[in-house]
Amino acid sequence: MPLLMAYRRTWAIFVFVVLLLPTVGLVAPDLPAPLRTMVAPEARWWVRATERLDPYINQTFGFRGAVLAAHNAYGRALGQTGTDKVLEGKDGALFFKEDMALEQSLGQVRRAAAITGIAEVAERLDAMVRETGGRFAMVVPPNGATVNFELLPDATQRFLSPPTEYDLLGAEMARRHIPFVDLRPILAKAKADGPVQYRIDTHWNRRGALIGFNAAMAAVGRPDLEIDPAEALGPKVAKTTGDLVRLSGRAKADKPDVDYEAKGPFVVPADLTPVDGLLPPPESARDPFPSQVFATGHGGPRILVIGDSNTQHFWTGLLAARASVFGWMHHRYCKFDMEAVRRFRPDILLYVPAERSLPCRR
Repeated sequence: MPLLMAYRRTWAIFVFVVLLLPTVGLVAPDLPAPLRTMVAPEARWWVRATERLDPYINQTFGFRGAVLAAHNAYGRALGQTGTDKVLEGKDGALFFKEDMALEQSLGQVRRAAAITGIAEVAERLDAMVRETGGRFAMVVPPNGATVNFELLPDATQRFLSPPTEYDLLGAEMARRHIPFVDLRPILAKAKADGPVQYRIDTHWNRRGALIGFNAAMAAVGRPDLEIDPAEALGPKVAKTTGDLVRLSGRAKADKPDVDYEAKGPFVVPADLTPVDGLLPPPESARDPFPSQVFATGHGGPRILVIGDSNTQHFWTGLLAARASVFGWMHHRYCKFDMEAVRRFRPDILLYVPAERSLPCRR
């Protein structure tokens, strides 16, 4: 009599294969997943295994990307929210984990085709504005993990593997001879004199925004339009809320962040005159990024910015101080209305997508 009957042998093979899947998943292709922040068990993990070993096991299992994707889909279907979008770093710093922003800053993802795509968009914009004698530059505000790299957990820092997508874009823009501002060394140098990037928010602070604006003006050959920080920035002020604080489920930050009081050119004038018909209307009544055009009533170039939340409000007062007419519209991940540029006829055109927004969405 056989040890196992035929149908039992079939089930035994099936159970063995299922038990083998987690092991196979450690080496098999997988879906993209959030970066592992625990690369090894803590020392003497066997003393308190539940406390010291479980965090490692929870980040090291087969088909991790597929399992987490399924978990997130299930959670969204139930309307659940969680803190898996935020990584906690040093000194109370928080980092955005979605849009592969963390992997992007570390060089763990390199979407060459996407970088080529956005470089092609920049090339078209450059050619378009030069037709009417204008000037163009592309400026990329870095991710928080790029600017505040030293505040990432030590285990996460060890995953740094250049070149990053930012590096690839810089090389591609140089090859195409398109004006491009690499803000990373500029902001890194400025940090010696004070913060330029929020620790609890995905955006730069006012000082970082001003540095980015001045770098853009220099890139288009108009250093005369730069703004003296002493004219625009007041004393340091505490900031206890931010988008990463909300995403992490907190009411306020564990440690206050640093911003600078807005004054002078940073303050948006109350007497701006709206100009209609040049840029596309809002996509819906709830569109968080409606286009806007204003006449300032004083002299200066016509400046158009194609950007996102790093410039939508941060640059409004600065543009008003230097332009006769200025406009802002969202880049829509390369799906913005190109013809709006021709209608606006800018003297200066700035393309300013954040680092995590570089890949075009088709």
